[in-house]
Amino acid sequence: MERKPRWLWRALVGGIILGLPAGALLFVRVPVLTVKDAKADRLLLAIQVRAGESLVLSYRHSVTQGLVAGTFEVAADGSFVIRETTFDSPGPGVPEFGPVEEYAIAGGVIRHRAHGLRLPELSIFVHPFTAHTLVVRGQELALSRRVQAGSLVKIRVERQFWWERGISGWMEKFKTAGHP
Repeated sequence: MERKPRWLWRALVGGIILGLPAGALLFVRVPVLTVKDAKADRLLLAIQVRAGESLVLSYRHSVTQGLVAGTFEVAADGSFVIRETTFDSPGPGVPEFGPVEEYAIAGGVIRHRAHGLRLPELSIFVHPFTAHTLVVRGQELALSRRVQAGSLVKIRVERQFWWERGISGWMEKFKTAGHP
C-alpha cells in the first residue's frame, strides 16, 4: 500500500481546521428589523439592527391633529423598549400623567419618558391622514404612502441567517434595476 505524502495530510487537516469555523458562519443568525404589510403579506423593509439601537415611529394624531412620535430601543431579546413619546397636546391614545410619571414640557412639546415598558412587536393601522413614518438607521419609511388605507403594519425583530439577508437584498436590487 502506497503512503500518502505528508503535505497532503497537512493540507487535509489544515482545510478541516480552517473550514469548520467558516462553515459555522453559515449558521449565524442576526437580528433584522422587519416591517410588513400584514394585509397584503408584503415586506416593506428589512434592515439589520443591534441591541440598543433606536427607531422613531411618528404619526399625525387623528383627533388633535398634532404630531406624535414614539422612540423605541431594540432590546437584546428582540423586543422594543419604549423610551419616550413626544406630542403637543393630550388626547386619546397618548400617555396620561400619573403622580410618578416623568415628563417635561418645553417649546410647546410634551416629552413623556417611559420606564422600560417592553413590547414584543409594534402593530399599527395606517391611513393616509395619519402620515405614519418610521425612521431607523437613518432610513425613513413613509408607511402611509406605501400601504393601502386601513392596512395593518407589523414591526418586529426577527433572527435571520446573515446570508439570507444578503442574497434577498441583492436579488431585490437586481429586480428593481429593471431586470426580470
